[in-house]
Amino acid sequence: MNKEIYSSQDFYLTAFLVASGQQVKTYDRRRSITIFEFEWTTELSQLVQEYYADHATVSPIRYGNSLKNLKSIIHSNTNSNDNYINHNSGIQK
Repeated sequence: MNKEIYSSQDFYLTAFLVASGQQVKTYDRRRSITIFEFEWTTELSQLVQEYYADHATVSPIRYGNSLKNLKSIIHSNTNSNDNYINHNSGIQK
């Protein structure tokens, strides 16, 4: 069974999704762009819709931590095939 993937290069959306409890399954740096991939779920779909409709809410502390963690990924020299990010602990293997 193949799971559908949602890809985003939107840094702020990705930070919001992570702060909301979604896990980045993989990320890939392509030149100056980092693509983050999530497993597509109904919850993820709802969060993306809320974000773009400007109806999203999230803890400001979690959001700030997500921004910091994502920046460290973007500025690193690595790609990921089996790492993920969550809102509590940054990058995990």
